[in-house]
Amino acid sequence: MRNYILGVDGGGTKTHCALFDTDGNLIDMLKWGPTNHEALKGSFSELADELHKMLECLSDRNGMDTGGISKSVFGMAGVDTKRQNAVILEIIRGLGIKDFILCNDAYLGIKAGCPEGYGICAINGTGCTVAGIDDKGNMLQIGGLGRLTGDCGGGNYLGTCAVSEVYNSLFKEGRHTLMVELMFEKLCIQSGADFVDGLTQATGSGKYRIKDLNGIVFEAANLGDAAALEILEKMGIENGKSINGIIKHLDFNMDSSIPVILVGSIYTKGENPKGIDSLKAHVINANPGINFDFKLLKQPPVAGAAVWGIKEALGKDYRNSIHEKVLDVIQRAAGY
Repeated sequence: MRNYILGVDGGGTKTHCALFDTDGNLIDMLKWGPTNHEALKGSFSELADELHKMLECLSDRNGMDTGGISKSVFGMAGVDTKRQNAVILEIIRGLGIKDFILCNDAYLGIKAGCPEGYGICAINGTGCTVAGIDDKGNMLQIGGLGRLTGDCGGGNYLGTCAVSEVYNSLFKEGRHTLMVELMFEKLCIQSGADFVDGLTQATGSGKYRIKDLNGIVFEAANLGDAAALEILEKMGIENGKSINGIIKHLDFNMDSSIPVILVGSIYTKGENPKGIDSLKAHVINANPGINFDFKLLKQPPVAGAAVWGIKEALGKDYRNSIHEKVLDVIQRAAGY
């Protein structure tokens, strides 16, 4: 029987599911919808249904069943607490998956971006989370619960910031911001009198989601807008604080460079560097004498799930050449 390795990166917007063999050959790569239970109306129940349908589709396409999967890694957004972990563990077991690792999706960036398997990942997409794995194997996640954990990042956060700044400018004592005109253009309205109705109609009808408005912050920042630049600066500093928290609580070898992998559309597709520059500066200034290797992940994070699974399956037979092979083939398959 062929030994398959299954890697899953389940997010609040989309899911990547990759099937490999232990030699690092890609068998199939499937793009699915959201599998973060927090983004699904049916929560955990709908998550179970979505994972079942996803694996059934993958099995049908490749003439296999879950019994042929020797190792799986599920990196899932929404695995932020012990209870969430326990519930989703049972869901995956119910799918017939036996030997698997379940973790928050932020850990996948470390496994994809660091061949040694340790480092720090800051993920900034629909939401934001920072995770770390030190060279002793200790793991820690900071953030992931939105306002409850003070997360300042993600499309929803930036979209909300844009709306708030526009509202303050129009109706309170807020300064003028170019985001007003950009928001009017986005919502196809002419004045502040139409703002609340235009916003609620656009979001209520499904034409836009709040996270779809995050691009207004980047566009205004590129035009030199002070309010937009301050939003991005605050985001970078707060994410930098989370990275510093990982450094404080884990046991990294300070004599070598610490890899910091930046993942997610806000980092990789954001059109203004202010947020990333502020993050780097805050981390470097708070840690004198420590070297950091900041990297933007060029591949979809599911690559981290795949190499992690293959490494677990092969043990001592694993070679770093497989890591590079997996990253290359996934990057090409995803069209990155």
